[in-house]
Amino acid sequence: MNTIDLRRSIEHAKRLEEQHGLLAAQLSQKKSSLHRAIKIPLDNTVPVLLDFVVRYIEHVAEFVDVLSIIGINASCCEYTEAVVNFCTNTFDQTPSLLTEQELTEQNALATFMVQAYIAHRVIEEVNEHFFQQCNAPLIPMDMTRSNLIIHQLIGEPHANQLDLVAQDVAEQLERDYWRLDRDIFDQSASRKIAWGIEITHWPCLTDTLAVNLLLGQGSAEAKNIH
Repeated sequence: MNTIDLRRSIEHAKRLEEQHGLLAAQLSQKKSSLHRAIKIPLDNTVPVLLDFVVRYIEHVAEFVDVLSIIGINASCCEYTEAVVNFCTNTFDQTPSLLTEQELTEQNALATFMVQAYIAHRVIEEVNEHFFQQCNAPLIPMDMTRSNLIIHQLIGEPHANQLDLVAQDVAEQLERDYWRLDRDIFDQSASRKIAWGIEITHWPCLTDTLAVNLLLGQGSAEAKNIH
């Protein structure tokens, strides 16, 4: 699936959610059990959470578009396109870890939330692997807080299983496509594209989602909310 089709599918899922409200109902059940580090307006909890989930899903398309451009300009298309292909194909396939409830067409937005979580976690893992090699992320984004919140919304042990899938995929991508020891990869070009030119063209890289997760005070506890 390319990002144009992905965006169309997301819009369709949003319309289904407006008609049936299944994800909103799930979020309403979840809100009372969310960790206290997650700060949401008490009088508008479900709409805020729903908007957060939609934007989280939409960010996958934005991020993979950025990755494609970084790959072209930094001469590492083989690696970035492998990440892009996995993330977009995640929305084409039905992950075996989806629940029966999430597989219904009317609940497409919940399905996308799970699929987006896998994609975001793969990008997060790839960034960590890249940072260890280059002292800079491949893509200048940090979705750690957002991923922790979605982890809570999906719930355990389901989200933990998805984390394992993401870790395995990132490790496989590194084994199959990592080429930092060859001349085909220009680290300085990647940093210039990621932190300079492209960041001004992609608001998603600096976007602040509405739901907040406090990782400053009592950070040890907050980081272990899952």
